[in-house]
Amino acid sequence: MAAAVAGAVVLAGACGSSATEPAAPQPEPDTAAATDTATTAAPEPAPDTTAAPATTSTTEPAHMPDSTEPADTPDSTEPAGIPELPERSGWSIQFGTERPDTTFGVSAGPDGSVVVAAATEGSLAGNNQGQRDAYVARYSGNGELVWALQVGGPQNDSPLGVSVAPDGSIYVGGFTDGDFASPNQGSADVWLARFDAGGNELWRRQFGGPGWDRGFDVTAFDGGAYVTGYTASPLDPDTDMGGFDGFAARYDVDGNQQWVRQFGTDATDWGQGSALAPDGGLYVTGYTEGDIEGPNAGDKDLFAVRLRPDGSLAWATQLGSAALDWTQGAGAGPDGGMLVAGSTEGSFAADHAGGRDMLVALLDADGNERWRWQAGTEGMDTAFEVRQTGQFIVVTGSTDGSLGTAGSPLGERDAVLVWLDVAGNLVEVEQFGTGAVDDATGLDVAADGTVVWSGYTFGSFEADPAGEADLMLGLQAMGS
Repeated sequence: MAAAVAGAVVLAGACGSSATEPAAPQPEPDTAAATDTATTAAPEPAPDTTAAPATTSTTEPAHMPDSTEPADTPDSTEPAGIPELPERSGWSIQFGTERPDTTFGVSAGPDGSVVVAAATEGSLAGNNQGQRDAYVARYSGNGELVWALQVGGPQNDSPLGVSVAPDGSIYVGGFTDGDFASPNQGSADVWLARFDAGGNELWRRQFGGPGWDRGFDVTAFDGGAYVTGYTASPLDPDTDMGGFDGFAARYDVDGNQQWVRQFGTDATDWGQGSALAPDGGLYVTGYTEGDIEGPNAGDKDLFAVRLRPDGSLAWATQLGSAALDWTQGAGAGPDGGMLVAGSTEGSFAADHAGGRDMLVALLDADGNERWRWQAGTEGMDTAFEVRQTGQFIVVTGSTDGSLGTAGSPLGERDAVLVWLDVAGNLVEVEQFGTGAVDDATGLDVAADGTVVWSGYTFGSFEADPAGEADLMLGLQAMGS
């Protein structure tokens, strides 16, 4: 059955500007029941528990608040400066088991392939080993399955991040409640594994402390990978700030941990998404209840940090509104900068629409804010991931309203792809899904600009549902 797709919307008007206010965060984990995966509730940064062609219409975009600094972007009264999004072609598929299957990670391979990592409580590529197993699959650029594997133990072994290295190696990471690669150190531990391009596991590592430790994202580089997340343990006594801290760890191609670093405050700080910095170091985003860099704006603020390849801190930036703000997605941005994406319950870059709004911000390579963007409905709107593709920025997310589109929502919650230009102007919203709950979560962009995305659905997106939540996977090639 083909997926229902709401009309895409082409919006005229600029939404980008510089700003001096901040943003960032996420609810705290329930350490007594640290199981995370999707339910029918509005998605959040993995905490407490862990396209078809469309017609177009026009509407007014939400505008950014006045800035105390001059804008680096084109005059907002000149819609002619907004580039036109080209036609896209590609495919989307749905598959799953009779049990919940959810994904937050997808990566584009250097050969045009698509690699997805998912958590399954069923038997997708082998017998379930107990609770949540890790599922990893490689698809061709045409959407054909090349191989799939399923690994796990008797406890939860949830993968949340996946990244393909330049040599084709696949790095997958997440958290485990058991002895996934070595004896559990207490509560949840972090894990990272490397597979070759043929799906053969090369090594698996597990680390943690007596507290709750969770791997959230993975970023590969030429010669290894980083895993990021948050911890309540002293993973690095020299940088442990107490309470929950963000962390990043660097591994070489042979699975040797080169360093681990914590960052944050003595309040609650969660590390989330990551992206490769221009020097081979790491960008990391998340949220803080403290003062990482400047006073907290209120409730939770978002933070962004840049780590050098040796693990030392290059800079930290904190942004937020008077309400709750958080980010969970990060991507490399224009001119070597850093993109972050998440949600806000305040007026981060525009008047709060209601419930929860999406947010995106761009920092330059030195951590200075370039622009910020916010949009939402009267309901719950969440941004998961963000990437640049040519002169556009694409964001995955979900909405339970009509996010800039004409007509009514398709179901209880719809998936969205939001397109901005590199100056922070809203170009188009693709809202798609079924009559049930649909989320677009994972996102990556290939070297040629092709966009790959992943998510999950409780309805009939491209097939009859196999059971509870099924996986969605899609590709959009950019036309000229």
